[in-house]
Amino acid sequence: MLEFLARRMFLALAVILVVSLVIFSLARLVPVSPALLVLGADAPEQDVRAFEVRNGLDKPLLEQYYSWISRVLTKFDFGKSYVSGRPITQEIKETLPVTLELVAVAMAMCLCISIPLGVVSALHKDGAVDHILRVFSIVGVSTPGFWLGLILILWFSIKLKIFPPGDFVPISDGVLPHLKSLFLPALCLGLYYTAIISRMTRSSVLEVLSQDYVRTAVALGLSKSRIRVRYVLGNALIPIVSVVAMACGYMFGWAIVIEQVFNLPGICRALLAAVFERDYNVVQGTVLVITFAFVFLNLLADVSYRILNPRISW
Repeated sequence: MLEFLARRMFLALAVILVVSLVIFSLARLVPVSPALLVLGADAPEQDVRAFEVRNGLDKPLLEQYYSWISRVLTKFDFGKSYVSGRPITQEIKETLPVTLELVAVAMAMCLCISIPLGVVSALHKDGAVDHILRVFSIVGVSTPGFWLGLILILWFSIKLKIFPPGDFVPISDGVLPHLKSLFLPALCLGLYYTAIISRMTRSSVLEVLSQDYVRTAVALGLSKSRIRVRYVLGNALIPIVSVVAMACGYMFGWAIVIEQVFNLPGICRALLAAVFERDYNVVQGTVLVITFAFVFLNLLADVSYRILNPRISW
């Protein structure tokens, strides 16, 4: 197991380094110098040169990358924003917890709904319940998150006044207001993956139900509840874990839209603002952090396979 973890961690680090190099290189391929964005398009040439020297932009690309990635790995220092002048690490510390909590709440809601729906749909294959849940899945996959967010704000915030229309309420202002400020964004973020995971759960459960050991357990007279929980659901969860890990990673991408609609100060919204402002340093740092989260979640999924099924070899 230790050998497997070491190998997977090495591969994860390699992926992160490759992504960091690609993002760093793409940011430097933009023909407009960051100095012109900060000093203005009519800035004198000597001021532009002084800005580039002060920020190390006059050095070769590989030297700039080595200096940046070494600070990130050793000091967790992403540099400073060209636009605001603030340390990027500080901005990440302020915005990342919001997005992490949003993704966590969305995935928790997703799993609490999708797995039971998938199991029920599999146990009532081709029945009325299965067809109804299939329609729900199609609607969930087809509904754009930003449109759903606007509809939910219109009904539950403006007309019914149950949830706030936006903004993030910190937990220090109360647990209930904090959760209410996250409910609608998490619902919009998790609806698509609720449909995906419920269909995946249905397919996985049906596949396990057709296995010989399940039919043998039924023939031996074991209770249906024990068979479903111990044999069926346990083995059916293995492919679902992989889908959940990928969904958590993709949620960071969808969160860009959701945080913008609900005015949440998350890292994905900060990334979107940095793209519009051409703040390349912030783009580099936020993309690298999101990449790390994606890779880490997939590493957890790989480890979970062994926990769910000890027969799987490393």
